[in-house]
Amino acid sequence: MSRYLGVDEAAAYLAVSRRWMYRESKRHGLPRYYFGGKLRFKIIDLDKWAQQQKVT
Repeated sequence: MSRYLGVDEAAAYLAVSRRWMYRESKRHGLPRYYFGGKLRFKIIDLDKWAQQQKVT
């Protein structure tokens, strides 16, 4: 089962600001979902996205 995080939870999970989540998540290609009038993120999507940001 997929768990969805709100903006504050997702920001804490990625160690970024709430503002970054609203402003930059779309620009950086982070999968986002809107339901109930609120922005949500799946934990599995956050993990996949973070792995893609690896610097070599």
